[in-house]
Amino acid sequence: MIATKACAGHHRWTRRLSAPTTWLLCVGMLLLPVAGPPCQAIAPRAGTDSMQTPSSDSTHRVLSRNDLVMFVGAALATTALAPLDGTVQRAMMAEDVHHDRGLRAAANQLAFLGGPGPFVGGAALYLAGHATRSSRITTLGVTLTEAVVVAAALNGLVKGFSGRALPNATTTEAGDFSFGRGFHDNNGAFVSFPSGHTAASFATAAVIANTTEDWSPSAARVIGPAAYATATLVAVSRLYQNVHWASDLPMGAAIGIWSGRTVVAWQRRHPENWLSRRLVGVVATPSARGLTIAATIPLSR
Repeated sequence: MIATKACAGHHRWTRRLSAPTTWLLCVGMLLLPVAGPPCQAIAPRAGTDSMQTPSSDSTHRVLSRNDLVMFVGAALATTALAPLDGTVQRAMMAEDVHHDRGLRAAANQLAFLGGPGPFVGGAALYLAGHATRSSRITTLGVTLTEAVVVAAALNGLVKGFSGRALPNATTTEAGDFSFGRGFHDNNGAFVSFPSGHTAASFATAAVIANTTEDWSPSAARVIGPAAYATATLVAVSRLYQNVHWASDLPMGAAIGIWSGRTVVAWQRRHPENWLSRRLVGVVATPSARGLTIAATIPLSR
């Protein structure tokens, strides 16, 4: 069990840290999970608009050694940030920071990218792919949605077991962990760890970064870091909104990255999977009386 008040008492030196220094430290700890190598890129064959899968990729493991290292790094970052939770909260809640209209607006917009944003983006990519008849874009929309769903499911499971109180919880000591409390009735105040918005945004970033690597390695050198930087800002926005502790972020990032990489790798190995066959093959076209939706039904494998 971690009590923020107790931690603050044992780490009085953290009170002397300036707000910018504290924020930079949190961002540095948050980016630890990103340091792991991405899943191996598989370039599409010339003249095709889909991902091809070599036989060597059939040995992919759901949880690789690199994944284990990433999760251990996230656990260490969580432990290192826990004593700073109260300090970071005070820095974010300072009057000159918390009441800034520009920061508030930016935080609300960034929070959207970690909530309904990925689902909206996945649907938009899916529709855009059909409109342009690009199986790449359509598949990206499906893969993005799958990754966020996997991240949300795993994140929700960990939330239930950890049962950590939110920073704004009023019924118990804020920041406390209690095993299984997140599964109880009226558990709304006890689902702080890990951050769901962080998991969703990093899952989105992982899908974008790894998929772009397949399409254009040169473009991926720009798009990948930009995607992860945006995910980091989404995570920090949750601290600004006082709905998460700093130590909630690293594990959320690790869960998101693992979900995104794993779903992309699975899509590469199974390009003709059940979901893709039924969704990528759907065609929607305008008609005189509305919208005509058609789908191809595979009769053989």
